[in-house]
Amino acid sequence: MKVYNVLHRKKEEFIPQQPNRVKMYVCGMTVNGEPHLGHARQVITFDMISQYLRFKGYEVIYVSNYTDVDDRIINQAKELNISPLKLANQRIQTIEKVWSQICVSQPNVKPRVTNFIPQIIDFVKDLINKGYAYTTDNGDVYFSVKKYSNYGVLSNRKIDELINSVRIETAENKRDALDFALWKSVDDNEFGFESPWGKGRPGWHIECSTMIKHILGNTVDIHGGGKDLIFPHHENELAQSSCENGCPLANYWLHNGLITVDGQKMSKSFGNFVLVKDVLKNYDPEVLRLAVLINHYTSTLDMGENSFKQAEKNLYYFYNALNKIELAKQSSQVKDYDESVLNLFIDCMDDDFNSAKFIAELFSLFSKSSTYNDNKQVNSILFALDKIKDVLGIFKHNIQEFIEQTKQKYLKELNLEEEYINKKIQERTILKQQKNYVEADKIRDELDALGIILKDNKQTTTWDIKKLY
Repeated sequence: MKVYNVLHRKKEEFIPQQPNRVKMYVCGMTVNGEPHLGHARQVITFDMISQYLRFKGYEVIYVSNYTDVDDRIINQAKELNISPLKLANQRIQTIEKVWSQICVSQPNVKPRVTNFIPQIIDFVKDLINKGYAYTTDNGDVYFSVKKYSNYGVLSNRKIDELINSVRIETAENKRDALDFALWKSVDDNEFGFESPWGKGRPGWHIECSTMIKHILGNTVDIHGGGKDLIFPHHENELAQSSCENGCPLANYWLHNGLITVDGQKMSKSFGNFVLVKDVLKNYDPEVLRLAVLINHYTSTLDMGENSFKQAEKNLYYFYNALNKIELAKQSSQVKDYDESVLNLFIDCMDDDFNSAKFIAELFSLFSKSSTYNDNKQVNSILFALDKIKDVLGIFKHNIQEFIEQTKQKYLKELNLEEEYINKKIQERTILKQQKNYVEADKIRDELDALGIILKDNKQTTTWDIKKLY
């Protein structure tokens, strides 16, 4: 199995530190708001990756954190007149409900920053003692970037270039513009924690390094997150952890691509900031997963309304095809199957978790099986999908229930009743029996204009939603 390692900017054979065990850490949410589509893409991506590793037989220890204290959370709590920790807890409960809808499984461990304050303080003390960090007169602690000679190795940037190319956090007491905060002092009346340097709060980057060290050890197999975290967050994590532990923080760095909404960067200022809960009001969670996984996880992904409509159409096609396959299987005496479809899935996923390639192959498989005469192929498809549905997180619904629920959703949008459609079909059947094909065709055209298509077979006529084709 090969994965694209951002650290070395190439695909590499995946070899975990222990033969049958994978330690994976993915940076989680700062709970200053509700999850949006960018969060959803990351969560779905690493849910898929963790599930595939388990499918391959690994024991996966998957850790993803919550940053439950930062300036925005504290300011929001002040406005609501509640404690920051209470607000953070409420937010986490809301987030957990959303993730339970779109994920196959939750991470094994979901640590919160505020539960690791003593360990964070010890980590910072060690960096000071080793000469990689320094304190200031007002109680701040900074990491000295130029003391770490490999700084920039993850983001492929040189220190001299960074000074001119990125926005640098400024502060009066910093010795160098590139230095970043490990501990930030606060006033006595502000929310914070006692430390050897006075009351304060941890810097963002030190949080993940500390939780990784104390939960998973000095080095993890996989460290993940969105591409927007490569610099400065992951670069800074790598630097401080390497200095603290004297070994790599992670052997493989995996980053999912960013998203746009209808071609624009998602931003509140653009008015296109999309919350996951709003998507789930209109679309089944499997639609959202398919919209994500139909693209390679490293690519930039546009997730406007059209992408969800297309994903719903694609999923509806898959479920209809599965329904026909199930019917063909029931009428067949052939029980034989092979693992060709399952092996195709493995070949795709072993190539840097290429769910997009396998889903494209599924279209081809269903198209070739449209007559459903090859019963061995039918059985092979069903065998494979049963084995892999927990990896992709789709095809988990009852087939006929999903088809019916989707049709009912569109009937509501079309402001039509199923009873009316069935009545028109009966009228058309009588007209056809009377060989009055002109009037029968008028009914077909009338329903077509309303968004309903009719499908005739030898015995019956069925109806479907035009927009889904």
